[in-house]
Amino acid sequence: MSLKLLWPRIVFFSWGVGLSLSGCVSLQDQSEVVFSSPKAPQYSIESHWASLPWRVDPSDQTPKNLPLVTAWDSLDVDVFFVHPTQYFKGSGYNAAIEDEQLNEEADQYTMRLQASAFNMGGRLYAPRYRQAHIGVFSWQDSLSLAALQLAYSDVRQAFLHYMEHWNHGRGIVLAGHSQGSFHLRWLLQEFFDNQPLTSQLVAAYGPGFDWYASEFEALHACKTPEATGCLCSWMSYGEGYFPKWLGYRDEIPICTHPVTWRLNGGINRLEAHQGVVLSKMKFAHPNKIQARSERGVLQILPPDVPFSKLLHRDNWHVGDINLFWLNVRTNARLRSEKFIQHGLQDKGEPID
Repeated sequence: MSLKLLWPRIVFFSWGVGLSLSGCVSLQDQSEVVFSSPKAPQYSIESHWASLPWRVDPSDQTPKNLPLVTAWDSLDVDVFFVHPTQYFKGSGYNAAIEDEQLNEEADQYTMRLQASAFNMGGRLYAPRYRQAHIGVFSWQDSLSLAALQLAYSDVRQAFLHYMEHWNHGRGIVLAGHSQGSFHLRWLLQEFFDNQPLTSQLVAAYGPGFDWYASEFEALHACKTPEATGCLCSWMSYGEGYFPKWLGYRDEIPICTHPVTWRLNGGINRLEAHQGVVLSKMKFAHPNKIQARSERGVLQILPPDVPFSKLLHRDNWHVGDINLFWLNVRTNARLRSEKFIQHGLQDKGEPID
C-alpha cells in the first residue's frame, strides 16, 4: 500500500533537564537550515546501531531503586526500537549518522530512559538513523517531508538488515516514541498491514504521535492488556488541556491507556500505577498517577504527591513512557509471553 503522511502536531521538550523540570526549547530559524543528504548508515557496522542484544548498551540499564521482581528468563522475541528526535539545532534538515554528541545524547536519554522499558527479556535492536530536524514538524513544507522520508529510508534499511540477518522468524515488538513512532507507522503500513509479517507482530507501541484507525487496513488497536498483533499509542497531556490540532480529522487518535491497557480507557486505580522513572534513571512514585482517555488523548490528573500543582503541565509529551515505565515494561513482557504461548496472535478487535 502507499505510505500515508499525516503531519504530527507535537509540542517538543528538552530531554536534558529532569522529567519534572524540562521546558520548551526554542525552534531554530528555518533559514539557517539547508537540505542535504548526509552519508548513509551501513547497518553491517555495529556502531551504526544504538542497541544490539549481544553487547552492553544504555538500554540495558536498570533504574535505581527498582522493586525486587522475579528474574525473567530470556524470551524468544525481538524488539525493534526507533528513538525519538534529539536533533534540535544544526545546519541540515537531517542529522549526520556520525555526530558523536547527538549519538551520546540519544544513548543517555532516549535509549537509557525509554528503550530500557522494552528491554524485558527479548533481543533489543535499535538503529541510529539520519533523524529529521525537530523543525520539520512545524515547517511542514516539501523539504520537511523529504527530510522525514530520508530518515525513514534509514529505519527501513535497518529493519531489512535486521530481518535478513538476525530475526530468524521470531515474534517482533515494534516500539518507539515521537519521531520514532512516526517512522514506525510507515514501517507498519509497508511491512505488516495486510502483509506476511503480520503473523510475527507481537504488538506495536507508538506513544507520542497520533496514529489513527483509518491509516491501517487490517491492523487494529489493542483493546485488552493481553492482545497481540495489534497497536498501542497514546499522547499525554495535563487534565483539562487539549492541543489545538486535536479535531483536524473526523476521527480521534488511537488512545491506549498505559496503565489499564484498554482502548479509550477510563481512570485507572492508583494502586495499578507501577511507578515513574526519572531523568537520572531512578525509579520513584509508584501508585501516584491516574489518567483517563478523552477525545483520543491521555489526560494526566495531578499526581498524588506533595506540591502536585507545581508539577502540573499542559503537555506531558516528555513523559509518555517514563511516567508509566514499569507498566510499559510489564505489558510488553505480558504480550510477548502470550504471543509465544499461543504461537499466533490473539488479534486486537477493530475499533468501533
